[in-house]
Amino acid sequence: MPILDARFHSMRSSSHTIDISVVTFNSEKWIQPFVDSLVSQDLPLSRVSLLLRDNGSRDNTVKLLRQIREKLIGQFSRIEIEEGDNVGFGRGHNANLTKVGSEYFLVTNVDLEFEANTLTTLLDTAVADAAEVAAWECRQKPFEHPKDYHPVTGDTEWCSSACVLLRASAVRAVGGYEPRLFLYGEDVELSYRLRDHGHRLRYVPQATVWHHTYEEAAEVKPQQFLGSTLANVLLRCRYGRSDEVFQGFAMYLGLFFMPIQFKGQRRGLLSNLLRLFWLAPQFLTTRHRSQRSFPFRMWDYAMSREGAFYRYSDRPLSQQPLVSVLVRTMPGRSGKLREAVSSVVAQTYQNIELVIVEDGGATAQPLVDALRATKRFPNLIYLPCDKAGRCVAGNTALKAATGTLVCFLDDDDLFYADHLEVLVAAWDKQPQLGAVYSLAYEVRSDIVSHEPWVYRDIMHCLIYRQPFNRPLLWHHNYLPIQTVLFQRKLFLEYGGFDTELENLEDWNLWVRYSLRHDFLLVPKVTSLYRVPSVAEHAVQRQQQLDEYYAKAQAQHAKLRIELCPPEILAIAQALSRELYVSGIPTSWLRSKVLGTPVLRRFYHPIRRIWHKFRNR
Repeated sequence: MPILDARFHSMRSSSHTIDISVVTFNSEKWIQPFVDSLVSQDLPLSRVSLLLRDNGSRDNTVKLLRQIREKLIGQFSRIEIEEGDNVGFGRGHNANLTKVGSEYFLVTNVDLEFEANTLTTLLDTAVADAAEVAAWECRQKPFEHPKDYHPVTGDTEWCSSACVLLRASAVRAVGGYEPRLFLYGEDVELSYRLRDHGHRLRYVPQATVWHHTYEEAAEVKPQQFLGSTLANVLLRCRYGRSDEVFQGFAMYLGLFFMPIQFKGQRRGLLSNLLRLFWLAPQFLTTRHRSQRSFPFRMWDYAMSREGAFYRYSDRPLSQQPLVSVLVRTMPGRSGKLREAVSSVVAQTYQNIELVIVEDGGATAQPLVDALRATKRFPNLIYLPCDKAGRCVAGNTALKAATGTLVCFLDDDDLFYADHLEVLVAAWDKQPQLGAVYSLAYEVRSDIVSHEPWVYRDIMHCLIYRQPFNRPLLWHHNYLPIQTVLFQRKLFLEYGGFDTELENLEDWNLWVRYSLRHDFLLVPKVTSLYRVPSVAEHAVQRQQQLDEYYAKAQAQHAKLRIELCPPEILAIAQALSRELYVSGIPTSWLRSKVLGTPVLRRFYHPIRRIWHKFRNR
């Protein structure tokens, strides 16, 4: 992926127009906020056509639409209103598609609001993108759609039609939305059909809409439950393997045995079962034609990132601190470095200082020059150094950094686009914290080639979900290095990496930084790190880490920790709770954590307190 990808430029496509397709049904409470946000966005309204289709509303929706047309007809390129029966979401947008005259048209819900740069960002991205890309999906707030995407390319398996920009020619060529899906699942089906015809789909997290789809987190909506379960089985009939088709029917029958979550649930399931038997043969006889992967994950499709109901705040941050992102690299890793840096370029948080330290060469200079030309980072520091190792490179980066907050990104790891936005927001609420950290995928990758950098991701695993616990951190590291955003003052107070450690150096750093400063977990996946997929390589890597475990513990023992009695009590209470819940015997206190020299002198008082808690 080129670092100079035009998706990240500040260019503006000055000549392209856009048609916006909206389908309404009893939507009167959403219309005015939607239109107000549309009028307030950056794209000139003279380049926007508004195509409105009402599906038989019984409230004042049509009346409001007519009033808006009378008021704004001179500002938009055109506004057309069509009234008809309730034919469903997909067929409603298909009706609008017949009137589209632009190269791009935006399918959007009416229960959302645009940010000022949403449409310009989407249109600029589409104009600059490759011809085979057919869809560009917006990020939703306050709850982001949790499906996975590639952090650098933005490629995704399917695009939600809550707000998505589509290439009109591509959608016409595949026949538009599937008319037999009334509501829910039609966006997945269209996405799979576009991919089946050779197209690619993008997620554009820099383009944001505020979607008022949930009144509360994890809300169960009857129409969504019934529509999405029916659609899932039908999509399996068209795109799934034979075992996935049978699994879908078994899953659907299993729904009759689950607890009732809303009135009319079983009646709705029975009605949809009859529709399923009627429609399934039609989907089975129109099977996919390509060999592309069309994933099914129980009632879901693409892999979901944990943190689906992390809520983005609509209030601006009280401060926009400078964040220093420190990247360690070395010669022979230009592809990895380019991809890692691209994930920093794509961050939705803007106030970033990028520090690249190359251990043993200056081969990254062309990449740095290209980065400077984009002007994405006003503060960009590149430090080529003599070969000295990971710790020295990290310390060089820490000394050069000037940000209030600091985050590491090794050159084979990646940030999702909201990584810094999420972590800075968490720290902004509690600036007394020493650090905040999020969840991360461990990705088993099959490396095809290091130079050029070619790989296949085999499996994503979420290994660590551990809320901050100081005693457990002293026992083992549960903080992948790129997940942690910490205050730079901790480096000034406690120093950088211990140069005697070439592995687990980050664990030693977190132990020291957490001595007197609390950390906080944000339960959302915002980054990933890679491990070998080949078993032999994975074993060798683990053996190397095991060898350094004892060295790291020995380095911890050299720390001169002056803890006061209340801190001793807090440690004992924390350990007591952990051990009591886990059912671990008292003898465990003599090993691992309390067996380390750094806490040995506190063993007997902690043991007495442990027995006291145990007997409660």
